[in-house]
Amino acid sequence: MRSMLIRSLVIVFVLAVAGIMLWSQWLGAQAARRYPPKGSFVDVSGGRLHYRESRPAGEGRGTVVLVHGASSDHADLLATLGPELRQYRVIALDRPGFGWSDRLEGDAMADPARQAHALMQGLDAIAPERFVLVAHSLAGAAATRIALDRPERLRGLVLLGAVTHPWPGGIAWYHHATSWPVIGPVFTRLVGVPAASRLLEAGAQSVFAPRSVTPGYLDAGEIALLLRPATFRANSQDIAAAFDFVSAQVPRYRQLQMPVVAITGDSDDIVSPIIHSAAIARQAPQGRFVLLPGVGHMPHHAAPEIVIEAIDQMVGPRSGLALN
Repeated sequence: MRSMLIRSLVIVFVLAVAGIMLWSQWLGAQAARRYPPKGSFVDVSGGRLHYRESRPAGEGRGTVVLVHGASSDHADLLATLGPELRQYRVIALDRPGFGWSDRLEGDAMADPARQAHALMQGLDAIAPERFVLVAHSLAGAAATRIALDRPERLRGLVLLGAVTHPWPGGIAWYHHATSWPVIGPVFTRLVGVPAASRLLEAGAQSVFAPRSVTPGYLDAGEIALLLRPATFRANSQDIAAAFDFVSAQVPRYRQLQMPVVAITGDSDDIVSPIIHSAAIARQAPQGRFVLLPGVGHMPHHAAPEIVIEAIDQMVGPRSGLALN
């Protein structure tokens, strides 16, 4: 009798686990159907990168490349900065494993240096001209590597609440669990995606705080694409890899050869303004720190005009940074 009960409980447990994992897969498939690729693809080593592009109606002022941070894709930066950059050629990329870009080298692509190389492979093919690079949050790690390794390609670097330095406390435990081999994919489908599906709005509120979430942000930013299990796991892998990477890269920031503007909010509880933005602005020879009062982790939504001003000054007749 007891063995039958145990067997029944095991069957119920297995069915429940299978049901949750199938539900996670369904959530991801729903998001993919709702937000299909809207841009173009460029071939790079190991696969393709997805990007969206806009060009000025007349003579343009140059090219601006937008690279998104964690838990998002190209649509976040493009939605708020794209309309303000009508005088520029704008290229908004999906980092490897996000949006509709392939993960390319699989788990190894969590390394920001590999991401930097892949992004530049794509940009060398579609935008051989020099450009201003704009990077938000976690993309700061790859963007600064691009600036260090390929300075001849940049007219300037604009960092938005960007990760550039090691920080106390490390990362949340679940990012490690999601990143583990074998266990990671199971944890992602069993815990990560189901939890994230219920926390998308709360997550948006936390990154925008203390301000309100931009109306329509989740839809305009196509944030639900994060619910695809492979994307969710790639996101945690990238976060887990960032700490050691920036720790090793910090001594190189004094070698940055282009104007660097680090824009952040004084209320950013996600990426410390002092540990990251203020620090790299001090280290970069042409660095400037811009602190926005009452703004959290989304300065490009709170003050897009400040971001545009920084870009304009980098491509204008004078390269000096006169931001107040």
